[in-house]
Amino acid sequence: MKLRGLFLILPIFGYCQDLIVSEIVYKGNTFTQGYIISREIQHPLDAPLDSIMAKADRNRLINLRIFVDVNWRAIPLDNKNVRLEFVILENNKFYGGRFVGGPMPGYEEKTGWSFGGGGMFKNFRGRNELLSLGGMIGGKTTFGLSYLNPWITGDHVSLKADIAKVVFHHSFLPYDVELKTVQLNMGRFFGNKKKISLGFEIEALNFKNDTIKFSYQYFAPMGSFFYDTRDLYANPTKGVLFKQAFVSRVNLNGNIKNNLTWFQSYSIYKRLSNNGRIKPWILAWGFKTQINFGIKDQNFITSMGNSGSVRGWQYPNLINYSNPEDGYRFGFHSMKTALELRKVIIPRIPLANLYEFGMTLGAFIDMGVTTQNDFKDLLNLKPISGVGITFQFQAPFVEVLRIDYGWGFYKGEQVDRGLHIATQHQI
Repeated sequence: MKLRGLFLILPIFGYCQDLIVSEIVYKGNTFTQGYIISREIQHPLDAPLDSIMAKADRNRLINLRIFVDVNWRAIPLDNKNVRLEFVILENNKFYGGRFVGGPMPGYEEKTGWSFGGGGMFKNFRGRNELLSLGGMIGGKTTFGLSYLNPWITGDHVSLKADIAKVVFHHSFLPYDVELKTVQLNMGRFFGNKKKISLGFEIEALNFKNDTIKFSYQYFAPMGSFFYDTRDLYANPTKGVLFKQAFVSRVNLNGNIKNNLTWFQSYSIYKRLSNNGRIKPWILAWGFKTQINFGIKDQNFITSMGNSGSVRGWQYPNLINYSNPEDGYRFGFHSMKTALELRKVIIPRIPLANLYEFGMTLGAFIDMGVTTQNDFKDLLNLKPISGVGITFQFQAPFVEVLRIDYGWGFYKGEQVDRGLHIATQHQI
C-alpha cells in the first residue's frame, strides 16, 4: 500500500464516528439501472459513517446475484465529510454474461442427466429480472418458460410465474410421470428480514405404465413465510433462516383426494473465526420437518437418503421401494437435521472480471427419519444417518454448486455410500 493511501485510510477507521457521510454514490454499473442499486443502499445521508451499515448495504447488493463483486469505500472530502462510494463490478457482456444459452446439460439426482437447450436472461432489461426458456430430453423431458422479478412494484413486492410440461421416469415408482403446470406467486418483504409469499399452481398430472394410468387435476394454493438474517446468501457466515411453508392440493375431479403438506425449516450460521479473517471457519446447523394432512396417496410418497435429506446414500430405486426391509426410507412425514463445519478456502473473487468464484470445504453429519403412519411415530423410529465431506462452489447462474461424498448408516452399521451433486444448500 502506498504511504499516501495509508494516511487516508487510517483516519477513516480510527475516527469513523466523527466522519459525516455527505454523499453516497455508486459506479461501475453499465447495464443495471440505477434505481435497482440505490434502493438497496440504506446508509443515511448527513449521518456519521457506520461501517456496519455500509457492509450490510454491500452484502445486499451482492445478494441480488447480478454483480460479480461489490466493494465500498469512504473518500475524505473536507471538514470531516466523506463520500460513501460503492464500486460495482458487473459482467456487461451479452452472451456469457446477461444471457446464457445454447446446448447445455442438466442434472437432478432423482432423474440423472438431461440434455437440451434454451436460454436464461439474467438481469433482464437491467432490472434484476430473470427470464428463462428452453427444453431438455433424457432423464427428464421438459419444456418451459419462467419469469421472476424480485421487486416488481411497491415496497419489495415480487412476482414469479412459470409454465411447463415435464415428462420423466419416476426414480422408485414403476411409472412414467407427465406434468403440465401453470404457477403464479407473489411476495412481499416487510423490512429486510421478513417475507411472505402466496400463490397457486394448476397442474395436470399423470402416472402411467403399460397397464395402469392415474390422472390428477389439481388446484394447489401455496404460501410461505421467511425470517432471514443471513449476511451473504451464497455462503452465509452468520445469521438465521427460518421458513414456514405449505402446499395444498384441491382435486378438480370432484373425488375426495385433497391434501396439505406443511414444511418447517430452521437454519443457524455461526462464524467461528474473528471478523478480520477472509477465510473463516463457519458452523452451520439446520432442522426440517414435513407434515402431511389429508389423503396419503402412494403416488406422492417421498424418500429419505438423498442430496436434500440425508447424504451418503444412493438415490432410492424401485428395488428399494419394493423391499419391505427398506421401508424406513419412504414416507409422508419426515424430520431431518444436518450439521456442517465449513472452511472458506477461496474467498469470493472475480475471475477475469466477469464471473464470481469461491470455494468452501466442509464436513457434514446428517440424520433423518420418515414414516407412512402418524407424525408422532417419527419419535419412536431409528434414524438413518450420513457423514462425509462437502465441496461448495460459488459460481454464476446457480445458488451454489455443491458436491458431497458420504457414507450412510442405519442401526449402527454402514449400509450405503453416495456421491451427490446439487445446486442448493443443504442448510
